[in-house]
Amino acid sequence: MAESVASGPCIGILALQGAFEEHRKIVQELGARTVEVRLPDDLDKDLDGLIIPGGESTAMAIVGARHGIFPKLKAFVQGGKPIWGTCAGMILLSNRAIMQKAGGQPLIGGLDVEVCRNFFGSQVSSFEVLLQLEGAAAAGSLGSRGPVSAVFIRAPAILEAGPGVEVLARVKATPCAQARHCVEEVYREQQKQREELLQREGRPSAPPPSVPTAASEDGARGRGRSGGEKTCMEREEDGRMEVVVAVQQGHLLATAFHPELTPERWWHQYFMSMCSQQAQTASKK
Repeated sequence: MAESVASGPCIGILALQGAFEEHRKIVQELGARTVEVRLPDDLDKDLDGLIIPGGESTAMAIVGARHGIFPKLKAFVQGGKPIWGTCAGMILLSNRAIMQKAGGQPLIGGLDVEVCRNFFGSQVSSFEVLLQLEGAAAAGSLGSRGPVSAVFIRAPAILEAGPGVEVLARVKATPCAQARHCVEEVYREQQKQREELLQREGRPSAPPPSVPTAASEDGARGRGRSGGEKTCMEREEDGRMEVVVAVQQGHLLATAFHPELTPERWWHQYFMSMCSQQAQTASKK
């Protein structure tokens, strides 16, 4: 098991499968110490944060179950230290996921979002775009900056987010046919809940909007949850959809793309700043 000896924050890299080596090299270049996390005890090594890399989420779940690490990962999420899930890591951190393989897969959970697995299609549909940052990413501790490059490879997309989830970036792209079908089912269920809410409150029924909205103020979103949720998708006339691809919920960061595959280091710097701030706060207690 690889462990570095740099002097910066100590970042764990979940090393069950996927692009953990690429993340490890980048955070070490930025001055962090790293620990490759494979077994439950690896999470006890005084980590300041954890990266769950991209790869194959089903394979990660299978290997993680074999090593018995999932209960410890779920406890680590509840512990409050920063965790960053990229691509497959975003899926594993999500509370809900659709378009899973037959039989489903275990999720670590903790991030109050619903994701659509493999929203953008197969590997031949991979693409790179510039993302305009929003929220804390646009005006955080690293200061304001222009668009950031992002690589999407068999990537998920966020369809719904709870009220405590902040959107950091969106993208407009054409979903694969299976994802479009799943999205339509989600949308029909949202509209059904919307009508049920109007009936319970005695308000007149209103015609549903022709497209999903990027945010909702009524409590009918969220597939049976408590209300206040927002949808994170909006149709375009050319068949594309605008979907959310980066979010933050307190100490949890998730990106649908692969920041480790671009020369830019912005997202790694952003996560390391989260880890440093958390470590400083903990040291004052």
